[in-house]
Amino acid sequence: MPHTDRLHHVLQLLSEEVRERIDRHPLGHLMAGRGEPLELQLSVPTSLRDGKLEPAARAAAEAVESAVQAFLEHGAVFQPGRVYCLRCRGSRCDHAAPTDPRQVFIGYSGAGVPRFRDFGQWLLERRDPRVDLLYREPPQLVAAVSREPELADGLLPADRDGGYRIHGQVAVGWYRAPDPQAPAGHLRPLAVSFQLISSRPNGQRRRFGLNVIGAGPGGLPLEHLWDRLGGIPWSDPVRWTQTVLAGLEHQLAKAPRTPGRVIDHRLDGLADALARRLEKGARGKERRTGHAEHRHQEGDRPTRMALADLARARPENLRFDTRRETWIVLGERGRTHVFNRDGKLVTSVRYDPPEIEKKHNLGIWRPVDGAEAAALREKAMGLVEPSPPAPLPRGGEG
Repeated sequence: MPHTDRLHHVLQLLSEEVRERIDRHPLGHLMAGRGEPLELQLSVPTSLRDGKLEPAARAAAEAVESAVQAFLEHGAVFQPGRVYCLRCRGSRCDHAAPTDPRQVFIGYSGAGVPRFRDFGQWLLERRDPRVDLLYREPPQLVAAVSREPELADGLLPADRDGGYRIHGQVAVGWYRAPDPQAPAGHLRPLAVSFQLISSRPNGQRRRFGLNVIGAGPGGLPLEHLWDRLGGIPWSDPVRWTQTVLAGLEHQLAKAPRTPGRVIDHRLDGLADALARRLEKGARGKERRTGHAEHRHQEGDRPTRMALADLARARPENLRFDTRRETWIVLGERGRTHVFNRDGKLVTSVRYDPPEIEKKHNLGIWRPVDGAEAAALREKAMGLVEPSPPAPLPRGGEG
């Protein structure tokens, strides 16, 4: 193998490892749609004798983990699980984090100190008719949207006119998380605040991001919930939201004179859409049977229906998702199957025709050619072994 091919393969494997670690991280959604490079320092042994490879591999793993953490924190103007304190001009102070896993952010005091409230109590104060859903058995997930005027109410003009803005928030509860201080299997209610924020550091262009605020049971940081929950239940909706924000930021860079009311209208709509996705995702998971949930998580073998739809699909019924880098198979009556790069079924859903047309018009889904369709069929139907990872065809941004 030529030297350049070997280096290409090494970089591809390293890129996949970094991407997987970013996807597993609670702040990984912040980099969705950005494509920014990661700076990494590695020490490469020039000799593999005397067992030098193993310690070098451990050091490389630590370097990747450290670089990913720094990369994600640098890409945010906030800290994991914490809100920006206007009084202290940072997110590391004692004011910046909720003191109980049931608390959500409700705004600032006049001095710019973050305020938190029990999610159930807050819904009662707002006279939200859905509050009783929190106390059913099992409890249902409720998502409540707050707009910027409510969140900024009471702030001094100097704080209102600063570079940091919370354009909207979705407060959600209850998730259920294991309590490290309780007997095994005991779950405690957990509320999380999802904030659409922007900042303009040092007069530069405005950057947008999604902040996730909360505290796990026993003070456990949100970034440590992955292992206890077996995954972050809100990861897909927030990654989608961050992708939309990245697209908005890109558009505003090209059209900096866009009226503020237009931007605010889009962000209000995005907050509403995020709330729907968070609630819909939780309810969909509850409806799955144990077997279906296992199959959904494994994503191992395509189902018979997905294989049948793929086998008879015409070229116009196949798409490539340019954001998630997955293959889309369109069946009858809106039946839609999603395959990963190795031809494994990720999920099957239903889309209305307008939704499918919208994804196509926005460039989120692009058509595939005959060679791509044949390669997908071969991998999905097991006619050939999955080949080593290769660069996927690039589509236009949506």
